[in-house]
Amino acid sequence: MNRLVNALHAGSWVAILGPRMAGKTSLALAGANSFAEDMKYRVIFVDLRNTETSRQATEKILGRLPKSILETLTKYIAEVSLSAGGMAGGVKLRGNAAAKNALEDALFSLNNTILVLDEVQNVKQGVDSFLKALATAFNENDSLLVIFTGSYAGVVKKLFEATHRDSFYGRPPIEILLPPWPEWVAAEFLRKGFEQCGVDVTQREIQDTLWRLGTLPGWLNLYGLRRCLGASHEEALQRVFEKAVNEALRELEHFLEGRSPKAREVIKRLTYGATWGELEKNRNLKRHPQQAPGGSHRGAVRSGQGRHRSLQVFGSGLQVRCGETAPLPKG
Repeated sequence: MNRLVNALHAGSWVAILGPRMAGKTSLALAGANSFAEDMKYRVIFVDLRNTETSRQATEKILGRLPKSILETLTKYIAEVSLSAGGMAGGVKLRGNAAAKNALEDALFSLNNTILVLDEVQNVKQGVDSFLKALATAFNENDSLLVIFTGSYAGVVKKLFEATHRDSFYGRPPIEILLPPWPEWVAAEFLRKGFEQCGVDVTQREIQDTLWRLGTLPGWLNLYGLRRCLGASHEEALQRVFEKAVNEALRELEHFLEGRSPKAREVIKRLTYGATWGELEKNRNLKRHPQQAPGGSHRGAVRSGQGRHRSLQVFGSGLQVRCGETAPLPKG
């Protein structure tokens, strides 16, 4: 967190990158609130998980702004629903309003503010106009700081691919990577948490949890919370594992939307043990979909790291060990 807070003090924008459930949002909010308390800033958090276009993102951002700022943007806004406390609950832009211009004017009005754009990689349509609005704010509003969280895709990828022709050139966001924890850190996290809530736990239960769920803090926190609320080890572990698998499958389906059938074939082959090198040598992909290029059936992708073989399923961070399989999306 010190690196995040120091970057904010330096006036830098920050991108916190990592898989789902790695703790990106928690770090962003903790760092933003710490800085805001010291510097008398306000924090505005925008959840962009289900947002695919820059227009939708702009409406969500406007929906988190105070009424006083929205009153200066009436030429762009068709309707506003207010929540308790004077904050906008939802905003709809006029049909002829340019989202880029609305976002630029809104961001220019935000003084002494940290804007947290959570899971921003989901914005994939209108990325250029979205980034141009952010770049204008970056260059013209020194008191606005932005924290991006997500994976290296969409808006985030475009940010780090900026060239000398782009507005962010020379001043890319500070990058903070959050990989999965080492196993000893994850084990200690569980032990200390159970001590604090008074739950007796065995070393075997901790090892079993790390084997099934991996070491991302989000999944471990959900498991620990269920145990502290009275669930047994088996019940808590199974519930969280099922939730992780379902989320991974949803992300996989989203990833495959609009892609050629060959993309699904590649995913199936990876699941059954194909290496990237084997896929490169067999680009025609004419073998049986459940058979790896080498001719054998295997249980999981080989990661080559540590003493376990595992598959990290996209943004969910779920690790599927050798011998454990989950159903793939149909088709």
